[in-house]
Amino acid sequence: MAAAAALSLMPVAAKADPSFGFGISFIIGGDVSIGVRVFSDDEAERGALALGLDYKLRGKAWRPNIGAAYLDEDFYVDLSLGLDLSTNELDYGIGLGLTSNVDAPAGATGPGPGPGPTDPSI
Repeated sequence: MAAAAALSLMPVAAKADPSFGFGISFIIGGDVSIGVRVFSDDEAERGALALGLDYKLRGKAWRPNIGAAYLDEDFYVDLSLGLDLSTNELDYGIGLGLTSNVDAPAGATGPGPGPGPTDPSI
């Protein structure tokens, strides 16, 4: 019964395509890190779950993390909870970076048509 329920949810879960990001995070406590992110969705102007891996520049340690992000077409902002692998301590971070593979919002359209041809006889 549980397997049937899980199978029925698979098409719903498969609709969102992932997107990717590269950026900088400011760690609460004074460190700065650079890292990569994988986001659960590729739609701009929406929230998404984020899974990342950072390198802390001052602490010289790797920091796997999970968090929530706001995606735009070319940038992201995220809040993350990470684990410093050298000290095994949890920390919080605020990140900003560039995105790749993010689609424009569904309702967004390009610029409208320019002014039509003018009738010189008027």
